[in-house]
Amino acid sequence: MHLKIIISILIFNLISSEELNSNLDNGLDRAISYGFLSEKIPMSFIDFSAIMNLSLKSEIYTSFSYVIFGGGLGIGYKYYLGNKSESSQFISTSAHYSILGDGYQHFYGISIAPGYCIKLKNKTYTKREVFAGPLIEKEYKKTSMNIGLSFTYMGDHSYGVMPFISWENRF
Repeated sequence: MHLKIIISILIFNLISSEELNSNLDNGLDRAISYGFLSEKIPMSFIDFSAIMNLSLKSEIYTSFSYVIFGGGLGIGYKYYLGNKSESSQFISTSAHYSILGDGYQHFYGISIAPGYCIKLKNKTYTKREVFAGPLIEKEYKKTSMNIGLSFTYMGDHSYGVMPFISWENRF
Protein backbone atom coordinates (compact mmCIF):
# COMPACT_ATOMS: atom_id res chain seq x y z
CA MET A 1 0.00 0.00 0.00
CA HIS A 2 2.77 2.46 0.94
CA LEU A 3 4.61 1.73 -2.29
CA LYS A 4 1.48 2.52 -4.35
CA ILE A 5 1.13 5.90 -2.63
CA ILE A 6 4.80 6.77 -3.24
CA ILE A 7 4.59 5.76 -6.92
CA SER A 8 1.35 7.76 -7.40
CA ILE A 9 2.88 10.90 -5.90
CA LEU A 10 6.06 10.45 -7.94
CA ILE A 11 4.18 10.10 -11.23
CA PHE A 12 1.90 13.07 -10.44
CA ASN A 13 4.85 15.32 -9.61
CA LEU A 14 6.85 14.31 -12.67
CA ILE A 15 3.90 14.99 -14.98
CA SER A 16 3.06 18.29 -13.27
CA SER A 17 6.65 19.52 -13.37
CA GLU A 18 6.62 19.42 -17.19
CA GLU A 19 3.95 22.10 -17.39
CA LEU A 20 4.98 24.75 -14.88
CA ASN A 21 7.84 27.20 -14.90
CA SER A 22 9.12 28.19 -11.47
CA ASN A 23 11.81 29.88 -9.49
CA LEU A 24 13.40 28.65 -6.27
CA ASP A 25 10.71 30.05 -3.95
CA ASN A 26 7.55 28.58 -5.54
CA GLY A 27 6.40 26.17 -8.25
CA LEU A 28 7.80 22.84 -9.41
CA ASP A 29 11.35 21.98 -10.46
CA ARG A 30 13.18 18.89 -11.67
CA ALA A 31 16.66 17.89 -10.57
CA ILE A 32 19.29 15.28 -11.29
CA SER A 33 22.01 14.50 -8.79
CA TYR A 34 24.94 12.13 -8.92
CA GLY A 35 27.59 11.14 -6.43
CA PHE A 36 28.25 8.86 -3.49
CA LEU A 37 24.89 8.20 -1.78
CA SER A 38 22.29 10.98 -1.26
CA GLU A 39 20.25 12.82 1.36
CA LYS A 40 17.04 11.96 -0.50
CA ILE A 41 17.49 8.19 -0.79
CA PRO A 42 20.50 6.92 1.18
CA MET A 43 21.47 4.19 -1.30
CA SER A 44 21.91 5.91 -4.68
CA PHE A 45 24.47 7.00 -7.26
CA ILE A 46 22.13 8.81 -9.68
CA ASP A 47 18.95 10.47 -8.47
CA PHE A 48 16.07 12.01 -10.49
CA SER A 49 13.73 14.27 -8.49
CA ALA A 50 10.57 16.33 -8.80
CA ILE A 51 10.67 19.19 -6.31
CA MET A 52 7.81 21.39 -5.10
CA ASN A 53 9.25 24.66 -3.78
CA LEU A 54 7.27 25.83 -0.74
CA SER A 55 9.40 28.90 0.05
CA LEU A 56 13.00 30.13 -0.20
CA LYS A 57 13.81 27.83 2.74
CA SER A 58 11.77 24.66 2.19
CA GLU A 59 10.73 22.10 -0.42
CA ILE A 60 8.98 18.74 -0.79
CA TYR A 61 10.44 16.16 -3.18
CA THR A 62 9.86 12.78 -4.73
CA SER A 63 12.84 10.85 -6.07
CA PHE A 64 13.79 7.89 -8.20
CA SER A 65 17.34 6.65 -7.70
CA TYR A 66 19.66 4.25 -9.46
CA VAL A 67 22.34 2.06 -7.89
CA ILE A 68 24.28 -0.62 -9.73
CA PHE A 69 21.88 -3.61 -9.86
CA GLY A 70 19.00 -1.78 -8.21
CA GLY A 71 17.02 1.37 -7.61
CA GLY A 72 14.72 3.13 -5.20
CA LEU A 73 11.84 5.52 -4.63
CA GLY A 74 11.58 8.18 -1.98
CA ILE A 75 9.53 11.12 -0.76
CA GLY A 76 10.63 13.78 1.69
CA TYR A 77 10.94 17.31 2.99
CA LYS A 78 14.04 19.51 2.97
CA TYR A 79 14.50 22.66 5.07
CA TYR A 80 17.38 25.11 4.54
CA LEU A 81 18.58 27.17 7.51
CA GLY A 82 19.53 29.99 5.11
CA ASN A 83 18.33 30.94 1.64
CA LYS A 84 18.39 27.87 -0.65
CA SER A 85 19.58 29.93 -3.62
CA GLU A 86 22.93 30.40 -1.78
CA SER A 87 25.27 28.09 0.16
CA SER A 88 23.42 26.99 3.29
CA GLN A 89 23.00 24.28 5.93
CA PHE A 90 19.95 22.03 5.54
CA ILE A 91 18.13 19.15 7.15
CA SER A 92 16.24 16.60 5.07
CA THR A 93 13.75 13.95 6.18
CA SER A 94 12.63 11.16 3.87
CA ALA A 95 10.83 7.85 3.57
CA HIS A 96 12.43 5.52 1.03
CA TYR A 97 12.14 2.08 -0.53
CA SER A 98 14.98 0.38 -2.45
CA ILE A 99 15.47 -2.92 -4.27
CA LEU A 100 19.05 -4.13 -4.62
CA GLY A 101 20.70 -7.18 -6.15
CA ASP A 102 18.55 -9.72 -7.94
CA GLY A 103 15.28 -8.37 -6.53
CA TYR A 104 15.22 -10.29 -3.27
CA GLN A 105 16.87 -7.60 -1.15
CA HIS A 106 14.33 -4.95 -0.20
CA PHE A 107 15.31 -2.00 1.97
CA TYR A 108 12.89 0.57 3.32
CA GLY A 109 12.96 3.08 6.12
CA ILE A 110 13.13 6.69 7.19
CA SER A 111 16.13 9.02 7.21
CA ILE A 112 17.12 12.30 8.74
CA ALA A 113 20.07 13.94 6.98
CA PRO A 114 21.73 17.15 8.16
CA GLY A 115 24.13 18.59 5.62
CA TYR A 116 25.59 21.57 3.83
CA CYS A 117 24.69 22.75 0.32
CA ILE A 118 27.58 24.48 -1.47
CA LYS A 119 26.35 26.61 -4.40
CA LEU A 120 28.48 26.22 -7.52
CA LYS A 121 28.56 28.26 -10.71
CA ASN A 122 25.48 27.45 -12.80
CA LYS A 123 26.14 25.28 -15.84
CA THR A 124 24.21 25.25 -19.11
CA TYR A 125 22.35 22.49 -20.95
CA THR A 126 20.70 22.19 -24.35
CA LYS A 127 17.17 21.05 -25.12
CA ARG A 128 14.54 21.15 -27.86
CA GLU A 129 11.27 22.96 -27.19
CA VAL A 130 9.49 21.00 -29.95
CA PHE A 131 10.25 17.70 -31.67
CA ALA A 132 13.03 18.16 -34.27
CA GLY A 133 13.17 21.86 -33.43
CA PRO A 134 16.30 23.93 -32.93
CA LEU A 135 18.56 23.27 -29.95
CA ILE A 136 18.20 25.92 -27.26
CA GLU A 137 20.89 26.50 -24.64
CA LYS A 138 19.57 27.16 -21.12
CA GLU A 139 21.16 27.66 -17.73
CA TYR A 140 20.38 25.40 -14.76
CA LYS A 141 18.40 27.17 -12.03
CA LYS A 142 20.83 25.90 -9.41
CA THR A 143 24.04 23.85 -9.44
CA SER A 144 25.27 22.70 -6.04
CA MET A 145 27.24 20.13 -4.08
CA ASN A 146 25.57 18.52 -1.04
CA ILE A 147 27.62 16.94 1.76
CA GLY A 148 26.52 15.52 5.11
CA LEU A 149 25.43 12.47 7.10
CA SER A 150 22.27 10.41 6.72
CA PHE A 151 20.89 8.82 9.91
CA THR A 152 18.69 5.95 8.72
CA TYR A 153 16.24 3.70 10.56
CA MET A 154 15.35 0.68 8.41
CA GLY A 155 12.16 -1.38 8.36
CA ASP A 156 13.90 -4.41 9.90
CA HIS A 157 14.68 -2.32 13.05
CA SER A 158 18.32 -1.79 12.09
CA TYR A 159 19.89 1.63 11.86
CA GLY A 160 23.01 3.27 10.56
CA VAL A 161 24.86 6.43 9.64
CA MET A 162 25.99 6.97 6.05
CA PRO A 163 27.98 9.92 4.70
CA PHE A 164 26.95 11.44 1.36
CA ILE A 165 28.46 13.73 -1.23
CA SER A 166 26.51 14.53 -4.38
CA TRP A 167 26.29 17.15 -7.13
CA GLU A 168 22.83 18.44 -8.06
CA ASN A 169 21.63 20.28 -11.16
CA ARG A 170 18.16 21.81 -10.88
CA PHE A 171 16.17 22.78 -13.99
